[in-house]
Amino acid sequence: MPSIKERIDEFRGTRPARAIGVLLLLGFGVYNLFFEPGIISFGFGIGFLVLGLLALYKLVVGESLTDAYTP
Repeated sequence: MPSIKERIDEFRGTRPARAIGVLLLLGFGVYNLFFEPGIISFGFGIGFLVLGLLALYKLVVGESLTDAYTP
């Protein structure tokens, strides 16, 4: 029976693991943007949303935007 560390290492980088990361980034972005007061939280919210949307694009399309537009 594999140890928990081996199971985590196998899970890392898989599609479900990346989907969980995308949901966390989008969740942090929405929370900071709408539920936390202040300009710093607004900036963090925008940053997390941008990172989350880029990660979602990479998850769905399979390549990052920089890979798509590199000559």
